Amino acid sequence: MTSPSLIAEAFAAVLRDRAGEVLLEAPSDGCACTARQIDDRARLLAAAFTRSRLAAGHVVLAAIGNHPSMPSLVLACLRGALPLLPVDHSAPIAELQALARQWRAAVLIVRDTVPLPADAGISHRLADGLLAWLPNQRPEPGMHGTACLLKLTSGSTGAPRATATEEHHLVADVQQIVDSMEIGPQTRQLAVIPLSHSYGFSNLLLPLLWQGTPIRLRPQFVPTQIAGDVSDGAIETLAGVPFMFDHLARHQSAPLGPTLRLVLSAGAPLSFDTVQAFHRATGLKVRSFYGSSETGGICFDDSAALDPAVPVGRPIGHTMVQLLPDEQAPSGSGRLAVLGPAVIARYADGLSAEPAPGEPVPLTEYGQFVTADYGYQDAAGRYVLTGRTASFVNVAGRKVQPQDVEAALRDLPGIADAVVMAVHDEVRGEALGACLASAQPWTGRQVREALSARLAPHKLPRVVVVVPALPLTARGKIDRVAVARLLRSAATPS
Repeated sequence: MTSPSLIAEAFAAVLRDRAGEVLLEAPSDGCACTARQIDDRARLLAAAFTRSRLAAGHVVLAAIGNHPSMPSLVLACLRGALPLLPVDHSAPIAELQALARQWRAAVLIVRDTVPLPADAGISHRLADGLLAWLPNQRPEPGMHGTACLLKLTSGSTGAPRATATEEHHLVADVQQIVDSMEIGPQTRQLAVIPLSHSYGFSNLLLPLLWQGTPIRLRPQFVPTQIAGDVSDGAIETLAGVPFMFDHLARHQSAPLGPTLRLVLSAGAPLSFDTVQAFHRATGLKVRSFYGSSETGGICFDDSAALDPAVPVGRPIGHTMVQLLPDEQAPSGSGRLAVLGPAVIARYADGLSAEPAPGEPVPLTEYGQFVTADYGYQDAAGRYVLTGRTASFVNVAGRKVQPQDVEAALRDLPGIADAVVMAVHDEVRGEALGACLASAQPWTGRQVREALSARLAPHKLPRVVVVVPALPLTARGKIDRVAVARLLRSAATPS
C-alpha cells in the first residue's frame, strides 16, 4: 500500500478552505479554473488511468506544454503513485517514443491534435483536449522505486538522464522557494516558462498545489502579452530566463505595473547588461535564481543592489554550498557542491552519476551533489558563477546535449561525421552550430528539415558548416578549436 501524498493532502486543505477561488487563469485557452475544478479534472484523469489499468509505479510521460490541465495531471499522478515524466511538448513523436522506451513509460499523455503513428498502439481521448496513448508493450510498474517525478537532465557529466525525485524532495524544494522569495498563498504569479521544466515546475506549479498560489498561464512567452498580463492579472512575480528579459529591456519602455515586485531569472547565465537595461526600462531588478534538476533551488539573490558581478545570491532554506578545489576552475573559483533536503540521492537508472576521470563522485548517499558549475563566494556571502564544466548547450534556458544531435546527424545520408557545439546567438544566448564531414552540399535548412521528425525545434542546428573532413589535431583527434573557428566564421546562420 502506498503512503498518502503530502502534496495531495496540502491541496486537499486548499480545496477545503478555498474551493471556489480561481487558482488558474488561462486566457489563451479561454478558461479559468477554481480549486474545485482543478480537483474535478484530477479525478477524471485518475478514473481514466484506472480504466487504462495503470498501477502504482507505472510511469506517465506527459508532453502537453502549459496546458490548463497540467496541475490536475500532477495531482492525479501523486494520488495514484504514478511517477510523472514531463517532456517538452515540442518534442516530435519519434523522440517521445524513444523517451518512453528509455524510461519505461506505460502511457503517454499528449494533446489530441498530435498525429500519432499508425502503429502507436491503443489511444483514447481524455477531457480538455488531451489524449492518452498506450504503447503496444506495457512495462512492469515500480521500475523507479519510490520516485514520483522523473526530471530530464544533462547530469553533471553530460550524459542525458532522468532524476529519481521523491516527494519529500519536492516538498523541501517548494517550502524553501516560497519562504525565501516570500511567495504566499495569495501571491499572483505569471507562468510563461515551461511547466515541464524543473524551474517552472518548482516555482509555479508546486506553489499552486502546495498552498493555492494562483497562476496566470500562457502557452509560451509572447513579449507583447507581458504588460497586459501583469496589469490584468495583478501579477506580483514573473519568472523567466535571460533572453526574455533582454528582449523586454529593448522593447518595454514603461513600467510593468505597480503590483509586480519580483522578477526572477534562472536557467542560463544572466548578464549585467541585461540587468541594467531591464532596470532602466522598467525600474525593476532582475534577480538571479540558481538551481538544478538534481538539487532543486540552490541560491537566490535577495539584494536590491545592481551588482556588476551578478551574484546568484545566498543558499535558500537548509541548503548548503561548498566550493571544492578544481584545477580546471577559473582563478579564485572552485566547483560548487550542494547539500540539502531537496537534493536527490540517485538517478532513475538507480545509479549515481558516473564521474569523469579525476572528478569527485557527483552524488552520495548523504544527498550531496557536485554541480558542473564554477564559482566563488563574495564578501557578503553571495555566490558568483564563473563558468561550467558541462558540455551541454543552453538554448534560451533549454539544455541540449551535443552528442544527441551529433548522433542524429550521423544517421543522415552522406554525412560521415559531425561535431556540434555552442555558437553565440543574440536572441537565445546560445544556439547550436554543426560542422559536417560530407561530400554532399548540405544547407542549414536541409539539415533542419531532415532532423525535424527526430528532434525538438530547439535542438536543430542554426549554423551549419560542411567540410570534406573534420579538422584533426597532430594526435589525430578532432580539433575542436578549429571547428569553433569554422563555426564563428559562418557570419550568417545557414
